[in-house]
Amino acid sequence: MKKRILTLLSKKALSPDEVKRKVGEEVGPTMEEMEKEGLIFLNSNQQYAITLLGKILALGLKDIYESIVEKKDLFDFFRTRIPSAMPDKLLKSMPICNDFQMIGEPDLVKRDKEITDKALNMQLHVDKALYVSAPIMFKPGMLHMLGLLKKRTRVRVIVPESEYRKHTILYAVSKRVAQFKARAIREADQYMGLLRFDNKMGLFGFRNLKNKPGWDAVITTENKDCVAWVKENFEYMWDKFARKP
Repeated sequence: MKKRILTLLSKKALSPDEVKRKVGEEVGPTMEEMEKEGLIFLNSNQQYAITLLGKILALGLKDIYESIVEKKDLFDFFRTRIPSAMPDKLLKSMPICNDFQMIGEPDLVKRDKEITDKALNMQLHVDKALYVSAPIMFKPGMLHMLGLLKKRTRVRVIVPESEYRKHTILYAVSKRVAQFKARAIREADQYMGLLRFDNKMGLFGFRNLKNKPGWDAVITTENKDCVAWVKENFEYMWDKFARKP
């Protein structure tokens, strides 16, 4: 029954009555259990929707699902995130990243400095390439970004349109003096926040259950396959949603 429910909710959110009509009147206890397990949630429209954790299980990524459930912090993260605009093809290609780690506790404003410091400290060591698609990490890093430009690091940035307008002069100068490219994106289309550099580490945060950016909930990995997957998602947003202002 759980598999049937996950398959249905993978396609679209459904009201409790719609789920009962499609699955059976006795579905209530199973739905309650699935909510506790972090697979589904009741959204603001009073419809049942699938979480990122539920989507991973629905796509048959059982090994990844089990590795997430084993770690409390990862479990708490994935069950409070939604798949957003990420296509099934990319999510299904997600590798087993056993070294997934959270940076601190998810979604607390007090973590801003902690996350930013970690991100900026890593940026200082970038020599070859840096990809950024995460407003909370990018905004405080302007001076660090200028330092990278001096090293002729190849930099690509995706930022929300409102942020792009605030820093047009910096982007224009950067494009002239360095290997710098930037594109703007509608916030609704930026389904992940990403930071990837030198094939060493990726940081990313999905949208939360209220469909708001969850960039401050960050996961790190040094697994090359996982970092490659992060880059693949960056490329998808760059080509599909981002535009040259």
